[in-house]
Amino acid sequence: MQTCLVVDEAPVVRKVVSRMLPQLGLVVECVAGPGEATDWVEHNGLPDLLLVAATVLGNDAPDLVRQIKAMPGGAQVIVLALIVDGNLGLMTRLKRAGVAGFVYKPFDRISLRAAITPYLAEAAPWKSGSERRPDQFRVAT
Repeated sequence: MQTCLVVDEAPVVRKVVSRMLPQLGLVVECVAGPGEATDWVEHNGLPDLLLVAATVLGNDAPDLVRQIKAMPGGAQVIVLALIVDGNLGLMTRLKRAGVAGFVYKPFDRISLRAAITPYLAEAAPWKSGSERRPDQFRVAT
């Protein structure tokens, strides 16, 4: 099973996501901030999927993403940002840090499933070689 680490300071988001994502076959762990996320990774290893709130505790999300991506094996972690609005500056910083895509809040079961399913191992079109991985697309600079 694939693992998913969720980093969001909102308890309600962590609760909702921890109930929805196991239905997609993910083992889900939730933490409130970047410090807890790095502690979790040190004790458990890298997750397959990282969902991080774009505005987590003082806009440390890009730093957390860069830190995870810089770890041995971190390039393989799929990172999606949970974002409230289309803030182009923040989205650009997140993409440059290594975020593959965005999940817009508030989300429901259908929109969360639609955003995450393309990145799951069984559904991933790059497994057959027919497409590039979504996180391999370049960001225009």
